[in-house]
Amino acid sequence: MLSTIVARGLVGIAFLGIFQGSPLPFDVRARQELLFGKGQGEEGSYYDVVITRQPEEGVAIKLPYTSKGGKFYFDLHHRIDMKPDFAFPAEVTTVVEVITGGTNSLGRFTISETIDKQGETNGTVVKVSTAPVDRYVVPVSTKTVTLNTQPGPQSISIVGRSQTISRNGAVARVEAPGARIAVVSNFRFEDASQVNPLKKTTP
Repeated sequence: MLSTIVARGLVGIAFLGIFQGSPLPFDVRARQELLFGKGQGEEGSYYDVVITRQPEEGVAIKLPYTSKGGKFYFDLHHRIDMKPDFAFPAEVTTVVEVITGGTNSLGRFTISETIDKQGETNGTVVKVSTAPVDRYVVPVSTKTVTLNTQPGPQSISIVGRSQTISRNGAVARVEAPGARIAVVSNFRFEDASQVNPLKKTTP
């Protein structure tokens, strides 16, 4: 179930995750201009991740109150401008960070691999932008990130740190503030207090 709220220049999307039969709402409060596109089915929305140290400029997410903390999941993708002259193969490394409480880090996460002409692209995404500069931009490959959250209410933001592309002996590194280097999608949340201990198995 999705409900969209537009206020103060932000896009708030209430997601319902299901774990042990209970709904777990959380709000994605990313700015409208960070919406990269829409996926099919349960894929939901895809958001651009920019290089910044300001939480409000990242993909901001307000998590629900929990008594024991929980786990937040999201899928991380490279954001690559694959023009017709893009040289393959390319070694790509993208680094993002999850921050909270201003600039407190909850961890840095890296997706790295060699991309060739058969590399995985998320072709089911319907892009929002029709600008010529975004014509060939695609999210490439997928890495699922798991983040342990603290008890109580918590707000987090996913921000970019760097992207390195190596091809034909040349290395290009992007670290400039405002650069869009990654895409995130498929957000999920599990409340640790809702785990049934009777269903746990012993090693």
